[in-house]
Amino acid sequence: MTREQFKVISERIFKSQNQRTAVEAVVFEGLSSYEAEKRYGVPKGTLSRNVRKYKNEVDYITTVTQA
Repeated sequence: MTREQFKVISERIFKSQNQRTAVEAVVFEGLSSYEAEKRYGVPKGTLSRNVRKYKNEVDYITTVTQA
């Protein structure tokens, strides 16, 4: 998954730019969800759920494109 692909997917599923940036930091930079929540001002517990949502979306897209 490239950052450009990430941006397309994340704009579709996350409303807040802070959430998109925080998920990107977890996915591409290896930050923990906890650290990214603190760094980007995302409410506690939200980011783990958002990362999971993003990964599920990527899995779905991958499955569809391979069908």
